[in-house]
Amino acid sequence: MSNNIGESRTDLLNWLNGLLNLNYKKVEECGTGAAYCQILDSIYVDVPMHRVKFNATAEYEFHTNYKILQSCFARHGVEKTVYVERLVKCRFQDNLEFLQWIKKFWMQNKDSTPYDADARRKHRQVSGGANGSGSRNASGGAPMSAGSISIAKRKTSLTGPSYGSTRSSYGTSGITRRISNDQYLAIQTELTQAKNGMKEMEEEINGYKDTTNVLERERDFYFSKLRDIEILVQSTQDLIKEGVYESGTGELDKFLSKVQQILYATEDANDSEQDAQNNARSDPHAQADEPYVDRDNLTNHSHTSGHASNYHANNYPDISHPHTAAPNLIIDDETF
Repeated sequence: MSNNIGESRTDLLNWLNGLLNLNYKKVEECGTGAAYCQILDSIYVDVPMHRVKFNATAEYEFHTNYKILQSCFARHGVEKTVYVERLVKCRFQDNLEFLQWIKKFWMQNKDSTPYDADARRKHRQVSGGANGSGSRNASGGAPMSAGSISIAKRKTSLTGPSYGSTRSSYGTSGITRRISNDQYLAIQTELTQAKNGMKEMEEEINGYKDTTNVLERERDFYFSKLRDIEILVQSTQDLIKEGVYESGTGELDKFLSKVQQILYATEDANDSEQDAQNNARSDPHAQADEPYVDRDNLTNHSHTSGHASNYHANNYPDISHPHTAAPNLIIDDETF
């Protein structure tokens, strides 16, 4: 057998179309793997042609055809590396080289037994253009033998494909591109919606951050004021214990204790006090504890304004200066 490496693509396509009764226009159409499977079937007649996808349009379907091809190689001990990832891309050079090799392999192994390509395909429609009646002669006789391939080649080159009988590879790739574009647009729309959602969430988070900053500043401001009051109360109590104030410190100390009670009150204590007040209101026989008041003394001082002034001046020292008397300070226990 002569070496077929270097044959033109026209000769290869004519041989392929004549052998398999196809109407391939380009070598790239062999990238689906279906034609390669049937070439091996023409040699061994044991390829499961019902599983071969001649109308395949996606790469995952091409891979199915190449798995069938490699199974046939393994079954018959054919040692040939098939670069599937290159062939499924349907590039010209890769498929041209593999088609040249498989033709040489066919010529070395094919016997003279006639091969009916249509019958093996169960007369299914083939992408690339199968001529349904081309595998038989005009008189309806037996299928063409391998020796009649040259006549079939001449007939194919003269008559060409019938219009509209099959889909071209351009149409198939156009459908694939259209599906891919639709998927791309759908993904792009989802991505845009996700970005808009993230932008809204970021704006909402920034709003929460601003509110938190304002609340923290207010908290620090009022805490500093309460701290100042606490320091003032504690320092005044220390002065009372040291005896800086000479007289009238009982009511002042009581007042300071009330302020501390308010400063250190917890939420549970406030709830307990509120419950006690509610119980006192609900019991008509309960009497509220009243602070001790020297009413006679208040009455006597109320008749004499001068004595009243002296009373308040002597009993309520001035807390602003440790050595001076305090102004009049009225304590109402029920206020606290």
